[in-house]
Amino acid sequence: METRITNCIAAEKAVRDVMYGLDHEEVWGLFLRNDNTVISREMLSKGTLTQTSIDNRTVIKRALMNNANAVIILHNHPSGNPKPSPADTRITERMKKACDLMDIRFLDHICFTYVDFFSFSEEKTFNNYRLFVTASLYFRDIGS
Repeated sequence: METRITNCIAAEKAVRDVMYGLDHEEVWGLFLRNDNTVISREMLSKGTLTQTSIDNRTVIKRALMNNANAVIILHNHPSGNPKPSPADTRITERMKKACDLMDIRFLDHICFTYVDFFSFSEEKTFNNYRLFVTASLYFRDIGS
């Protein structure tokens, strides 16, 4: 059975088995079909205790290689604080712009810990405007 990502909780659950318990930050990507079923989940970056980096080109390349219509990026915060850093916000802004240029839906960036998470999609904020809304059981870009 294929996994369909219908919200940020389902996205977090899709990577939980490979990301929980890590003592360093990692960034993973979920690459999705148009109906939000998972094509692939891939580690995109491995960092240190307090930081990691992600290159827009890597995400776009992986999305194109997977023939993905949509992308969600997730990364853990071993510190226990799910609040995104200013760098996390900048990464999200850049990723949204890069995906827009390639007609790939950027659905969410989720920062999580053992017990909590922060979803840019759930917060519905992005650079002082609404980025995503969750409609019915599917993510949908504001422009749709």
